[in-house]
Amino acid sequence: MTLTPRGAALLGGSLALTVAGMLKIDGALIAIGLAGLILLILTILLGRCNLALLKGEIEAPARIFADQTFDFRLRLWNRKNFFDAHDVEIRLLLSEKADIRSHSKWTAARSHSEVKLRGSIPTRGAVSRHGLQLQSAFPLGLLKHRRKLMIHQEILVFPKALLPKEIFSDGKFDESWHGEGQQAGESPGEPRGLRPFQPGDAAKNIHWPATIRALARGRMPHVRETDPPGLRPRRATVLFHSYGTDGTLIRTDHFERALSLLCGTLQHLRRIGVPASLKADFLSWKKQSTFQNSAWRETLTLLARAKRAGDTEAHDLTAIIEAAPPEDSEVGLDMFDCGRPNSKLVQTVFESGEGAKRQKYQIIVRIDGTSFILE
Repeated sequence: MTLTPRGAALLGGSLALTVAGMLKIDGALIAIGLAGLILLILTILLGRCNLALLKGEIEAPARIFADQTFDFRLRLWNRKNFFDAHDVEIRLLLSEKADIRSHSKWTAARSHSEVKLRGSIPTRGAVSRHGLQLQSAFPLGLLKHRRKLMIHQEILVFPKALLPKEIFSDGKFDESWHGEGQQAGESPGEPRGLRPFQPGDAAKNIHWPATIRALARGRMPHVRETDPPGLRPRRATVLFHSYGTDGTLIRTDHFERALSLLCGTLQHLRRIGVPASLKADFLSWKKQSTFQNSAWRETLTLLARAKRAGDTEAHDLTAIIEAAPPEDSEVGLDMFDCGRPNSKLVQTVFESGEGAKRQKYQIIVRIDGTSFILE
C-alpha cells in the first residue's frame, strides 16, 4: 500500500488542520481534519476489501515453442459474496519472466472477468508457476493497494527452433551429400535467376514485380529459374554431444542455444522429408526417432525437459559415430564449442571419417553454433 499524490495531500492537510485546531482550540478545524483522517481510514479498508478473495486463472496452450507469441485468456475470479472488485490493474509474469499487463474495470461478486492477452515465454522447460500482481487505487485514488498471487498451470515450452546456416545456406546440405539418396520431389533447387517466359512454364513461377516492369517496356513476362533438386539422404542420424575440450563446465547459454539449433535441424529434416534419428548424451545415447508425428511430439517433450550431461567424453562420441549404420548420413552438432570452432579435439573427432572409416559413415556437416537462421 502506497500513498498517491492526492492521498499524500489529503493526509498532510488533515494533519495540519487537526494540529492547527488543537493549537487555536477551534472545533471546526479539528472536525475537518478528523473527517479527512477518517476518510483516509475508510479508503484503506475499502481498498483492501476490493482486492481481497481474488483469484487468477489462465487458459493457455499446453505446449508452445519458446519466444513464440500465443493467445491466451486470463480470468480473475471474485469469491466475495457481496462486494464487487473495481479498477484492478493486472500484471502477469508468465513463468515469472514474461511481463504482460492488462486492466479489469469491474468484476462482480461470485463471478469472474476475462481478458484476452498475447504473450510469449522466452526460455524452454516445464513451466508451472506464473506470478500475478494486482493493483488498485479504488476508491477515490488516494492509495494504491497491491496483492501478489501465484497461478499454477503447467505449460511445456519447447526450444526455439534455430536453423543452422551450415545446413541451409548455399545448398551445403545437398552439395555435401555424394551417396545414394532420394530427390526432393517436385520442390525446386537453388534459385538461379530470372528469364523470359516460355510456353509450358507454370504460372506459379511468374515473378510479378519483374513482369510488371517488363510489360511496361513492351517485353515478355519473366519467370523464376531454379536448378534441379539435388539428391538427399534416405535417412540421417543427428548427433548431439556436450563434452568439454578444456575441462571447464559447460555454459548454460551454450547448451540452450545448442538445443535450439538441434530443434531447428530436426524440424528442417522432417520438412524436406528426410527421416532422422537423434542420438544425444542427455538421452544416454539412446536412439530417438523424430520423423513420425507421435515420435516428433515425444522428441520435443524430451528437448523441453533436457538437462546437461556432465560426464560426456570424446571417446563416447567416437564410439557412437562408428556404431552408426553405414547407410545413414550423420549431422554433427558441436554444442560445447559454440564460438570456438577451431578446437583441436572436436576437429579430430569430426575428421575421423577419413580413409577406411569413410566407407562406414559420412559426416555431412558439422554445426558449430556460431550462426543460425530463425525458423
